Amino acid sequence: MDSSTTLTSDYSLIPKAASSQDGKTMRVGKVAVIGIGIMGSGIALSCARVGYDVNAMDVNEAAIEQGLGKINSYLKTLVGAGIATESDAANTLRRIHTTLNMTQAVKNADLVIEASPEKMDLKKQVFKQLDELSPAQTILASNTSSFLISEIAAATRRPNKVIGTHWMNPPHLLPLVEVIPGAGTSDETVRVVRDFLTSIGKKPVLCKDTPGFIVNRMNTALLVEAASIVEKGIASMEDVDMVWKQHLGPRYCFVGPLELMDMFGLETELSQYAYLYETIGDPKFRPPDLLKKKVESKEWGLKTGKGFYDYTGKDIESITDERSKRFIQLLRYLKIG
Repeated sequence: MDSSTTLTSDYSLIPKAASSQDGKTMRVGKVAVIGIGIMGSGIALSCARVGYDVNAMDVNEAAIEQGLGKINSYLKTLVGAGIATESDAANTLRRIHTTLNMTQAVKNADLVIEASPEKMDLKKQVFKQLDELSPAQTILASNTSSFLISEIAAATRRPNKVIGTHWMNPPHLLPLVEVIPGAGTSDETVRVVRDFLTSIGKKPVLCKDTPGFIVNRMNTALLVEAASIVEKGIASMEDVDMVWKQHLGPRYCFVGPLELMDMFGLETELSQYAYLYETIGDPKFRPPDLLKKKVESKEWGLKTGKGFYDYTGKDIESITDERSKRFIQLLRYLKIG
């Protein structure tokens, strides 16, 4: 969230479309979305809302109707929240062209975004078809949340133009999109996709091709541990959820986990993790070697001027003061405390 963002009751946290940073014409002109279920409908809306023509394809008329119903519902919410006007909504719908024919969907597409169910065999089948039917220059992106992109790309003859774009749910509201190059993905493909995502107001983050990427690896660790705490009788499920809603959730709105470790002090964090590992014995609490090396090098975070981040030449007091002000603003908005 930019420091200029204000927290108001008019949903101003929802990302607005951003223009290309260098002012140049975007490489992507027309987009195809394959599968317009929960994710695909939001992806199609995100693209069409800011001016891109979108061919939206699904397997039958019922799926098409359900997808369009979702898009209409999303637009109704945006209009009601003052994010879009009735005219914006009408123009958005005019830019979305539905079809049951994959050839028709991809014939002029510069970027195809696959949003089929999370089944590897199905995705390979879809990408094989997309490779056969799409123009040679077309980039093929998968919205997979966990699967290896290199494995999906192996079903095509263009691994240099296959990439992962993991959108967050709901995709028309949340700005983050993970961008995952496969082993054969070209730098040009990565650049074009990141520029495109930026042009529609998204915040792309780059991740190596690994199972679960960033979001699901972090999120799975949290959810599994939360369920484990309840299972072992350490706390009630209501109190576990309250810990997140009243503490962890608001805290992590403005400060990332590595920034937070820098704030607390890496030597303190290492001591805590080592104690948990020694007493609980669970390998997931084993302190990473990177943390040990930083502590040994006395890179302890804000207090030493360097931790995961380098604070050389920066006003530490100003950094902490700005974070505190934004945190207070958020707590007031959420009516916490």
